[in-house]
Amino acid sequence: MTQHQITDEAKPEPPHTPATRQLTLRFGSTRRGARLARHLAVQQFTEWTGLPHDAESVRTLALVTAEPASYAIRHGQPPRPPSPGCRNPFPSS
Repeated sequence: MTQHQITDEAKPEPPHTPATRQLTLRFGSTRRGARLARHLAVQQFTEWTGLPHDAESVRTLALVTAEPASYAIRHGQPPRPPSPGCRNPFPSS
């Protein structure tokens, strides 16, 4: 047995673990994709919690979702191909 296996076996199980909800989707790296991500996160959160759309925690979620979505659009673009006049400093052999 490895140390990791021994450590895992020695840990007692918690008496009650609440259900973890997770939603994973992929959106295009466009403004529309960011907007859809924000709207879908708010929609899913309100369905899971039963809170109204105008609750403060729902508005906070919309802001928290909007930040990484807009960051992904701004900085997550694939690299552009080199311009025709650009010389490759690492030519293939």
